[in-house]
Amino acid sequence: MISNRDLVEKTKTILKDSYFQVFICIVLASILPQIMSSISPQNVYLNIAVVCLSGYIQLGLAVFCLDVFTKGEADFTTIFSRFDSFKPIIFIIVLSIAILLGFILLIIPGIILALMYSQVFFILADDPDIGVIEAFNLSEKMMRNHKWQLFMLNLEAVLFFIAGIFTLFIWWVWLLPRYSIAYAGFYEELKKEFKH
Repeated sequence: MISNRDLVEKTKTILKDSYFQVFICIVLASILPQIMSSISPQNVYLNIAVVCLSGYIQLGLAVFCLDVFTKGEADFTTIFSRFDSFKPIIFIIVLSIAILLGFILLIIPGIILALMYSQVFFILADDPDIGVIEAFNLSEKMMRNHKWQLFMLNLEAVLFFIAGIFTLFIWWVWLLPRYSIAYAGFYEELKKEFKH
């Protein structure tokens, strides 16, 4: 398995001409549910709609980041290309419940479950026909012996994003695309290793 440093380094050549474009796409897609939620935070139906939209956005971002990593293409419409099934809604609900239960038990189980099931949207992006239980089981298998590496990648990203605050968030234009695409690369590396 490739190291985190090499993985993040690899994104330099992939993103050399499209940092800003990828940054804008990811930011616009990510803030869409928050904008909807802020319209009426107390509205139960709106909050349900936001959860549903979050599932589709999460899947769309996985498709988008995989496309950028594997093909070097960054097409914003890709993020909204998978509104053709209810699976993303089921995925986001199951994932949220699993992580929430883990955090209720103690913080550590919540983190472990979040890492264990971190690949489900990439798996669904790769195979739209996969079943929900099958995708969660596959993510759990793929993440065996790799949870620590992903934890360290997340920690590194968080620390850099905190440091980015001192640049008046300008550094985030480089950080967000690099780490978003690095996560897609992490999945691709897991997939290669899992097939052997």
